[in-house]
Amino acid sequence: MSETALPVILLADPDPLRRHETAELVQRWYRTSFRVLQVGGLPEAERVLHQLAGREVPVSAVVTAEDPGNHPEQHPHTRWLLLAEAGTAPAGPSVTVVDRAPAAAPDGSGTGLAERLRAALDDALCTWNAERRGGLPTAEVRGYRFSPAAYAVRDFLGRSDVLFRWVPQEDRKDAPVTVRLGDGTELVDPSISELADRLGLIRPAGQERYDVAVIGGGPGGLSTAVYAAAEGMSVVVIEDDAPGGQAGSTSRIENYLGFPVGLTGGDLAQRALQQARRVRVEWQPTRVATRLIPTQSGDHTVEFVKAGTTETASVSAATVVVATGVEWNRLASPGTERLLNSGVYYGASLSDAPSTAGEDVYMVGAGNSAGQAALYFARYARSVTLLVRGTDLGASMSNYLVQRIEKTPGLRVLLGTEVAECLGETTLTGLRLRERTGGERTVPAQCLYVLIGGRPSTDWLDGSLELDDRGYVLTGTGGVGRDALPMETSLPGVFAVGDVRSGSVKRVGAAVGEGAAVAHCLIEYRRRHAGRFQDAGAFDGF
Repeated sequence: MSETALPVILLADPDPLRRHETAELVQRWYRTSFRVLQVGGLPEAERVLHQLAGREVPVSAVVTAEDPGNHPEQHPHTRWLLLAEAGTAPAGPSVTVVDRAPAAAPDGSGTGLAERLRAALDDALCTWNAERRGGLPTAEVRGYRFSPAAYAVRDFLGRSDVLFRWVPQEDRKDAPVTVRLGDGTELVDPSISELADRLGLIRPAGQERYDVAVIGGGPGGLSTAVYAAAEGMSVVVIEDDAPGGQAGSTSRIENYLGFPVGLTGGDLAQRALQQARRVRVEWQPTRVATRLIPTQSGDHTVEFVKAGTTETASVSAATVVVATGVEWNRLASPGTERLLNSGVYYGASLSDAPSTAGEDVYMVGAGNSAGQAALYFARYARSVTLLVRGTDLGASMSNYLVQRIEKTPGLRVLLGTEVAECLGETTLTGLRLRERTGGERTVPAQCLYVLIGGRPSTDWLDGSLELDDRGYVLTGTGGVGRDALPMETSLPGVFAVGDVRSGSVKRVGAAVGEGAAVAHCLIEYRRRHAGRFQDAGAFDGF
């Protein structure tokens, strides 16, 4: 087998429309690690399997709409999944049945086919990779469900597009977090940076000095990197976590141009990251920027620490683009910090949704991110309650989301309500809610997801750039001086884009547009200071 050949996921279904719909989903989920092939039914699948075996191309899974019976043995490790009615008993051994019903219940509640198929395929592919020691970035995570460390690992893996299987240890609150990788390596209580390194998500830096250092790997930062690299600049992206920033964790972006049915934030982030790597951008995740220092030569040094460690390093660049975005506002209610990541979470990790099955989930927020998260978690949880301090949900949330929320079983909105206290010693057990009228009541709760407002991620700048009265970075002639380029900050050669920039429109599309726009500022800065830039040569692959 060629070293560059990807293992295959084979889809076998005589119904062409249904097969195409399934293929679109599977390609979107696994396109970076697997090749998806479609065939018209089991007889054709057997021929293709025989051909692939002759070419020594591994087949990781077969998804079929027909019972395979005693399936071919040319690929003994291949996992077989049968899309069939719930309760179907397959004739052949080692076949996993996935309920093909559009929804789990007549009223539309419960998980849909896409969620069920994704969960079954994730599990099957993790098993396949582990059995073959395939070396793909997969993992099995074990730990206590409400362990902060376990949550951090699962959240990072999910947003990094890594296939993983979660095995909760419900009866062991003190259980360490263990991560078994696809090659059999087992890590105990790993830091996020160690995990990223062992999974191959971090590549060694190719140089010590760059033309452009982008701080932040959200939509604005990745857009900047792509456009700057396409103009022949050497670019490194320093990201403190996983790609996509705050937008990367949203379950659905429905108004992004060119995607008529929308896409997940994670999908957008992974597409952008692939595009950035294609134009030779160096990607450095789990690197937390701590300091920005101008040098006497006119360059800038960015110091950072590896996430979860005390290990420090730095990079130098002719220019720096600050794209650190915003963080969720903190909840001031008593008990919040004590229970952080032990039932109380900022943001809503999509990979955590299946764990809420049979539980009562509460969310705080009234924006589109909160609305999308509530709709997504309602597919899994017994109930989802959205807590809104205001009296009109439509005042801050798009109308299409308000209408969907009103029609979703198991999802309710409590207006004029806020969290007065989070209850529980080591894990969240309940909430004390306060209404605008002053009345209070206590409700049981296992999970609280906080998605309110945003504050700029600028603390790390420590006074090195001029900020507005809310902490956002000032740019351009209106904020820092008449000679500044449109997105240049108070420090020459340092620019800002996206949500962290004062006066920016807080939308994904706007951040991507600013990334394209700042590239022209970088080109002009290079013209003025040509001696500080390397001659990388323009990328000609578009």
